[in-house]
This record gives sequence, structure tokens and C-alpha cells, in this order.
Amino acid sequence: MRFKVAFVLLLMILSTTISTANPGGKGDSVRSRDCAGSCHASSSTNGISEADLDIQYPDQVYAGLLMEIETWISFVEVSSNNMVGVSLLVNDEGAKDLPGIDGWEVVTDPNGGTNNYVEIVDSFSLQNTVRQTWTLRAPSSPGVYELYVAVQHGTPDGGVAMTGISDAKQVTVGEVPENLPRLSPEWEPVNTRLIGEETEITLQLLNTDTAFVELKGSNQDPIPVVDNKFTIPAAVNPGTVEWRVIMIGEGPTQQSPWFRITAQEPGWEVDEFALYLQGFALFILCVGLVILQRPRSEGIESNKYDNTEDVTSQFGRIQESSPVMVDQSVNNPPIPEGGLPEGWTMEQWEYYGQEHLDSLARGGQQ
Repeated sequence: MRFKVAFVLLLMILSTTISTANPGGKGDSVRSRDCAGSCHASSSTNGISEADLDIQYPDQVYAGLLMEIETWISFVEVSSNNMVGVSLLVNDEGAKDLPGIDGWEVVTDPNGGTNNYVEIVDSFSLQNTVRQTWTLRAPSSPGVYELYVAVQHGTPDGGVAMTGISDAKQVTVGEVPENLPRLSPEWEPVNTRLIGEETEITLQLLNTDTAFVELKGSNQDPIPVVDNKFTIPAAVNPGTVEWRVIMIGEGPTQQSPWFRITAQEPGWEVDEFALYLQGFALFILCVGLVILQRPRSEGIESNKYDNTEDVTSQFGRIQESSPVMVDQSVNNPPIPEGGLPEGWTMEQWEYYGQEHLDSLARGGQQ
């Protein structure tokens, strides 16, 4: 029985490694391209995507400052859920390819997080181009760097996991002009907020005399930045607001990349200690149930050679069929006051004493 259970578990484990693409995705994360075994199927079962991939970036990129790029995905057939996993990488070797290795920082990904791998649901097709915007902080050292965009997706019939990667895009990172109006390299944007709450954001501005904020797709006038602070109105529904800051100073007027802040419902607060405690209690409960359900095999084996009960019952039957031994010492006749008759022994008295007493009682001679 145990062998059968182990065999079934082995089949279940093996079935996870021979499946094809995960139709529901694996979730946004910081991920290398060499993840075929965990993201989709074994790399030997992958196909080559025919998607046309490209990266668009600004003409001027300054060391340590924020920049905005666009990834383009065209001419691609995907599965029915219209999902494509998109990765931003620094080489096409499948290892040591995370942007952080070359000094890039993903400040805002297309889904509002800070991941180099995101899963995008959009109108992917052979006739359509899907564009996604990323906000990056450039490496702190000037130089020439490479960026790649890679994709992972299913096929219309859902049978094969497809992968592809773009050609290298060389980005020249230059020195920062001394009087350039800009955001401080230490400043980090806010990416999420709760529904129904106004969001006050504090900026760290350098070489900037005047600044104001624009909201994408809004008819609202630009929001002035006062004491390096501005407020985004509260959201009434889940969604994303995109904004950028215009900075004016002695140097050329600068526009920041578009930042995205996502409004979401309050999440559940989980006490980790209580969660671990419940998990431990559940483990103990399962162990107890297993112990209670186990057959008492040891007892069965020991009783197989234990004949005590049979011997006892047989001995009882022997005792019932044997004559009852009478304790003679209990029925010995009383010894006369004058002692035993002359010439009698105690053994003779035990056997014949009562007969002698009966004879005397009938008037016989002593």
C-alpha cells in the first residue's frame, strides 16, 4: 500500500515538469530570462516566438537620473487569455541578465511595481503593436550600456511555451550638466495608495526654481509644487494615475518621466506569528489523524504467536473435568481428651479416627 502511495506522489511530481506553459502566469517579479523550468515548461519543449520586439528611449540619458523607455511588441499570436510575460534584461545569455547587475534600477514597471518581469494582458495580435512604458534610473557611471526586451507567451492552441528576445539596444549614459533642473538621485516615487485618500507627494528637486505637475489624460490645470510638495486627488475606484513634473531653472527646462501611482483596496493584515502557529497546529492535527487511522499491525503480529488465551481456556477445561481434591486436614476427627488411643498413630487417626468415634458413640469398646 505504501509503495502505491509513493508511486502516485512520484507521478504527481513528475507531471509538473512535463507540462506546457502556465496559462495563468506566474506573477510579476524580479526574474532572469533563464526560468523556462519554473515559468513555463522544460526549456527543451519551448518554441521560438516570432514577435517583433523593440525598445524606444530618449536621446539624452544622464547618469543616476530617471528616464523613460517604451517596449514595443508586434506581430505576435498568443493564447486565449491574451497574456505575455515581458522582461527587461541587460544581456541575452540567460544568466546574470538582471538590470541591477549593470546599475539600472526599475523605478516603475508597466504594472506599477518595481519588477523587471511583468505579465501584460492586452490586445496582442499579428495586426497590433502593444507599447508599455517603464521608468528607470540610469546607472551612476557614464558609459555605453545594452538593454534587451524578452517575451514569454503561449500559442493559440495552448500547446507550446514560446520565448523570444530582442536585439541589443545600446544606450549612451552621459554626465549630468551642473545647472540641469532635476529630481535628486535619492528620491523614490510612490507607486501605490489606498482608495478614497488624497495623496501628498514630496519631491526632492535640484537646480529648480519653479515646478508643477501634469496629470496624464486629465483636463485639470497643472498642479503647482509648493515647498517641494503637491497633492493628487483621491481615487474613488481602483486604477492608475500617471503624472510627471516640469522643472524650470537656469538650465534647460526638464520633464520627468511619467510616474504611475495605483489605487487599490486595503489588503488583509496578517499576523505572521499567528499564521505560523496555525500552520504548526494544522500539522500536528494531520499527524494525529494519521496515527489514529494507522492499523495496529504490531498488535496483530504479536497476537499471531501469542497462545496464552488458548492455553488458559484449555487449562480451565482440564480443571473442570478433574476430581476435586479434598483437604483432609480440614476434616480430621477431633482427638479425644486423653489423647490418641493406645497403639494409634496420627496417620491412622486421620483415616480411621472418625470411624472409631462413631463406634464409641454406638456403644462399642475403645
